Amino acid sequence: MFNYNEQIQAYESDCVNLPQAIKDKLRDHREANRNRLKQNRPAEIRLGEDHFIPQGSMAINTTVQEAENAYDIDDGVWFHAEDLKKSNGADLSSKETQEMVRDALEDSKFNKQPEIHHNCVRVFYAEGHHVDVPAFRKFDADTANERQELAGADGFAASDPTEINIWFGNRVETLNEQRDGAGSQMRVMVRLLKRFARSRGDEWDMPNGLKLTMLVDECFQTGYVRDDEAFYWLLSKLQTRLFASLEVENRAQTKSPKDKLTKTTNDLNMVELRKRVGEAVTQLYVLHQSDCTKAKARAAWDWVFQSDGFFEAYDKDATRAVELFANSALVRAGVAGTNQAGRIVSIGTGVAAANIPHRFYGEQDTN
Repeated sequence: MFNYNEQIQAYESDCVNLPQAIKDKLRDHREANRNRLKQNRPAEIRLGEDHFIPQGSMAINTTVQEAENAYDIDDGVWFHAEDLKKSNGADLSSKETQEMVRDALEDSKFNKQPEIHHNCVRVFYAEGHHVDVPAFRKFDADTANERQELAGADGFAASDPTEINIWFGNRVETLNEQRDGAGSQMRVMVRLLKRFARSRGDEWDMPNGLKLTMLVDECFQTGYVRDDEAFYWLLSKLQTRLFASLEVENRAQTKSPKDKLTKTTNDLNMVELRKRVGEAVTQLYVLHQSDCTKAKARAAWDWVFQSDGFFEAYDKDATRAVELFANSALVRAGVAGTNQAGRIVSIGTGVAAANIPHRFYGEQDTN
């Protein structure tokens, strides 16, 4: 197979994986929500730092860059069930629990206040992303009988907010023990598959990141050290797997049978994924031909990821391409500044420009 590994690794590092400066900014926003919730909750409800539960792709480090900063940050919070009471001693309903969280997250400076969205409270940011805060009630905390329930639109339902985090971390650790770096490579494969799935924006109706993560775990093969080979063979195995079944189960669960993440045996977004994976495998077939050139390989991989010129720029001048595209990501996210030498760097690394505090969606100027 034609070796285009250097370019794929550079693309994943600079155009797919989330830069540390953006991670720091999103975590700062998450922390601001936590502080607001702690300050504004009813006084009788206990709430400490250990009551917050990072979830989703940020928690397992599989978040990918979004052109419009459309990041979805999940940060759950749990409460002692015995604290969630009305003044008459009756239990708060799931809706009332969500309303309590929503009210605590509100701020008079915001034009658009947090909203309840089915199983969470959503806080909006002007930059384009949002923070989802699912609320849980916990019974028998710190005992062998401990259990948690998620407050949702259909009432409280049993849920383990740490299940996927623990499962994914254990999978990475186990794979790294099988081959040095294999688990870390699987995380890279998740990010690359997400980038492929989002490469055409709204033109493609594709499954969410959780389903893609489960499919990567199921189809990832540890025998390929090069990331370009590992991703090609992931797509190849995924194509075969999707022709056998379009259902995806929650592989993080220990119970049997596991819950299905797909709604039916033929979800439209899964049908779309099967079609597009097949097209990608066809495009990449050129990599196995004896007369494959760098130009042919570049065209094939560019079809897969729609790299916005990264691969062409990299093949012309790798150092310059990395600098330009890495800087572009910082500028889009609003975390770029200029140092004394006139070079773009992330805020907080000796830049001349002061850091501008984050702003919520519709936040009014106070000047």
